[in-house]
Parts: sequence; structure tokens; C-alpha cells
Amino acid sequence: MQTDLHRRRWPVTSLCVLRDALVARGGAMAPYLRVAGLDAALLETPGAEVTAADEMRVIEACLADLGHPEGFGLEVGPRYRVAAYGVWGFALLASPNLRAALMLGLEYQDLTYSIMPIDFRPVGGNYAVIFDDGPVAPDLRRYMAERDIAAARRIAEDLWGHPPACRGASFRFPAPADPAPYEAALQCPVTFGAEVNALFYDHMELESPLPQANPVLAALNVEACNARLRALRGEDSFVERVTGAILARPGHFPAMEDVAAHLGMAPRTLRRRLGEKGIGYRDLVARLRQDLATEMLSEVGLRVEAVAERLGYAETASFTHAFRRWTGVSPSTFARRR
Repeated sequence: MQTDLHRRRWPVTSLCVLRDALVARGGAMAPYLRVAGLDAALLETPGAEVTAADEMRVIEACLADLGHPEGFGLEVGPRYRVAAYGVWGFALLASPNLRAALMLGLEYQDLTYSIMPIDFRPVGGNYAVIFDDGPVAPDLRRYMAERDIAAARRIAEDLWGHPPACRGASFRFPAPADPAPYEAALQCPVTFGAEVNALFYDHMELESPLPQANPVLAALNVEACNARLRALRGEDSFVERVTGAILARPGHFPAMEDVAAHLGMAPRTLRRRLGEKGIGYRDLVARLRQDLATEMLSEVGLRVEAVAERLGYAETASFTHAFRRWTGVSPSTFARRR
């Protein structure tokens, strides 16, 4: 993870969000930037980027100076508006509903400002967006969980135009002295000392249409996300070896653990080395599936059902949903256009 943070880069927008939260408190950002060896002018430089490691050093210095205040992440997180994420955010805005936006966001989570792996799965009759703080330094875990969960709530609000109903939130850290600000900020019941950091949604809420849904714009922004990932990935022999292992059995997309075993390395080593190339395993598989789907539909001329089967989808409907998210049209429509 350490190497990954040194290689992963993103716009200074995220540091600007922290700066604005400090200014609202009457504080200043410059001292913490100096700790990381960064010039304050960097935040005013268009197109400037920093490494994730540098940003973590800034955050560590800031939290240490403030005394690691409970709830500070709740002040910072809501300042991450969806537009701050560039093409990733715009792709989410154009998605048909919150479920599609969540799935798309997870496929391209390497384009966010989070260092916590994020997952989405059914839990106890609801659906949970889970934030894994395992890779995060212990003294940053509370803040990062607060920040990223609060940011996720803000993003959902931006997508919908109003705060979507949320069944609850949970944090792994112990209950704070005053839990009221958490429920006020997240607008839902909050549990502490839980097994996971998560937001919980009812499945019906996830199906509600988003007001700015636009399949054409969604497809354009998804392709822009792909282009950015391809630029990060580049032509790399290690990524090519991983790709070969993924495609070794047609119609089967193996788990990362199986690919790691095929390559003779530990799963954490595979994750780290892919991270050094700027891509996650989930993102690589998603891109391969999209490339293969478009090729089989346009060049080979296979039926939609056959393509779905060869790509390892248990149901054609699941493949169709994924293909619409990638391209903005159904597989059958795409095939007719070729």
C-alpha cells in the first residue's frame, strides 16, 4: 500500500477541499503543506496534481495539530461535490438510477480521492456501501471513514437533487462523546463499534430514476473514464501478464486470488503491483469485458445471449444492464449500428 500511495496521483482539488474546511474553522493550510514539502501556490495551479502519499502526510499533520477531533471528517466530507471528481462524477450524474451510479462508481473507484477499497453488496435485507479502512494508517481511520461516508452522502444528494433516504450508517470506531452530529450530518441513524464502515439503502431507493439521467452523456463519460484508466495503465508487460491470466479460460473471469495463484504471487502482491500501475483488479476486468463485448458484437457478430454467456454472466439481463452502462445503448442496438 505504501508504494501504491506514492505512485497514485490525483488533482489538488482534494487538498483544496481540506483547505476550505480549515478556513471555515479559522485555520490555515500552509503549515501542513510545508510538512509534506508542498508549496501553497500548488493549490492555485490549474491542472496540478499530488501523490496520495503527500496528501496523507498533509492530513496527518493537520489532524495531529488539531488533536484528532471527533467528527472533523463530517466537516470535510460534504464539501466533496460530485463535480469535484471530473469525468467520474459526470458519468455518475448521467446514470439512470442510484444503483447504476453506485456500480459505475465502484468500477472506476481508482479515479476517486479515496484510499479505502469500497464495495457494494446486500446485507440483512438492505444494500450496503462498505468502506474498508484496513489499508489506512490507524491514526487516520476515524477521519477517513467520517470523510468518505459523508462525501458519499453528499454525492448521492448531488445525483438526486435532494438527500436520498438512507436506512442507516455504521462506523467501526467506538461511539464519540456526542453522536448527535453524526446523525445530523448523515441524516440517518448511526451505529458505532460496528463490523464495517457502511451506508445502508433500501433496494427501492436505489431504483429511483436520477433527474439528469442521459444515456448518451453517460456513455461518453464512461469512455472518458476508460481513457484515463488506459493512460494510467499504459503499455506494461506486467499488466499484459495479468490480462493473459484473466483471459486464460474463455467465459470465466477468475477472482483476483486465482489470478495471483496462477502468477505465483500472493493476492496482496498482485493488488500492490497493479496499484503501482494505476489500476485496480476490478477496473481491469471491467475494461476487458467491455472490449470483448464490443468486439464480439461488432466484429464476430455473436448473438447477445452468446456474448453474455462467453463473458461469464449468469443472466443476459445482467450483461445488458452492464453494456448499457458502458455504451449508453443496449447490446442489440449496438450490434445493429455496426
